[in-house]
Order: sequence, then structure tokens, then C-alpha cells
Amino acid sequence: MWDALERVRSDWNRYAEADPLWAILTDPRRKGRGWDPAEFFETGRWEIEELLRYAAGLGIEIGRGRALDFGCGVGRLTRALAAHFTEVWGVDISPVMIERARNYNAHLANCRFVQNADTSFAALPAAGFDLIYSNITLQHIPPRHTRRYLEALMRRLEPGGLLVFQLPGESRTGPLHRALRTLYKIGRRLLAKPVMEMYGVPKERVIALVGRSGCRIVDVATNDAAGPEWASYRYAVTRPARG
Repeated sequence: MWDALERVRSDWNRYAEADPLWAILTDPRRKGRGWDPAEFFETGRWEIEELLRYAAGLGIEIGRGRALDFGCGVGRLTRALAAHFTEVWGVDISPVMIERARNYNAHLANCRFVQNADTSFAALPAAGFDLIYSNITLQHIPPRHTRRYLEALMRRLEPGGLLVFQLPGESRTGPLHRALRTLYKIGRRLLAKPVMEMYGVPKERVIALVGRSGCRIVDVATNDAAGPEWASYRYAVTRPARG
């Protein structure tokens, strides 16, 4: 059987080849290469500024050494983080997305882009990230792999560092809608077209996972990042400082 992560990588390679900016921000008005790159990257700047305000509102003083953008795509958020951190790593499962990211951000000496599919993150530094951020990424990864990714990300947090990630919890749709969605995905697979899969992990399971890791949840807030069909959450997690 084809490995689930290999399927994810294949789907996102094909999205990256066809319409990479829309694949990341799926505004229906922008489909068909309708995103202006400058406007697209500006949304990343707004998002990171909001993230840093959010962290400050939690009373967390983030070190500005090293940051990680998990699910970086073409570097929309990596580029924005580069204005605030000495060194920023962008990681994505799709080698085509990573190639696009390097091309779009070649002028930024403090950005590094790495293709990574396995949950060990062997290509990344073992630890020392002051900020790890992931938005609209984990929702496309099968839950058994999501849990492993989160464990690996938490291990890479610097003591006192902050991990912020978005992840759907429960589906709001009924059995009929889910059945129709399954038929739609089967149809796309039969036509050899990529599929944007959506997955969730119940909130109580995420909270338990963080607790077992030795990290601490400082905030959980609902958001609409996964669309109306899902209850979605933004989690803020810290690794306790030494001493």
C-alpha cells in the first residue's frame, strides 16, 4: 500500500506545479494563478505581526534567535519571520514547494528551506528553536503522523520557547455530507488528480499529547482556519525554562 505521507507529498507536488500560491491560500477569487506575489507575501507579514502580538499578550517573551515554519510552502510565513529572527528554517513535505520557496526568497540570507517527509526531522537542528509556527498545514496530514510531528516539534523547542499551531478537532458535518465528500475524493483519485485531504485530532487528545511531552499549553482558542466544516483550534505551547 502506498504510504500516506508519500501520497501527501505527491498531491502537494502537483499543487505546487499547477498553482502554488492558490494551493496555500485557497481564495476562490485567486484560483488559476490569480494571486499577485507581492500581495500574497504581504498576507504573511500581517499574520506574523499578529502572531507576535498574540505571544506578547500571553506574557511570553520569545527569543529572537531561531524560528521554524512547519509547512512552509513557498515561504509566505518564513519570509515574514526573517524580519524578526536571526535564522529561520522553512520545512515542507513537497520538494517542488521547497524549490519555489528558494526561488521566491533567494534574497534572504537568513532563510533556509528543507524538504522533509519523515517525522524525525533529521534535516533540522536537534533543538534550539525559540519559535515554531504551523498554520493550515497539520490539517492536511493523517492524524497518526500529526501526533508524531507534534512530538518532534516540541522536542525542538528551546526552553522558554513557544510553539503555536493550528489543528482541526471535530468535523461539523453529518454522515451524508461526509459520504459525498468521500465519493468526490474517490472521483479525483480515479481521474489522477490531487486531493486536499482534511483531518482533525480531538482537542482532548492534543492536550494529553502536550502534557506527556513535558511541555505546557498556555492557550487554546477557536478559529475558522479549517472552514465551516470543522471545529478548529489554535494551540500555544511552551517548554518550561530551565531552573
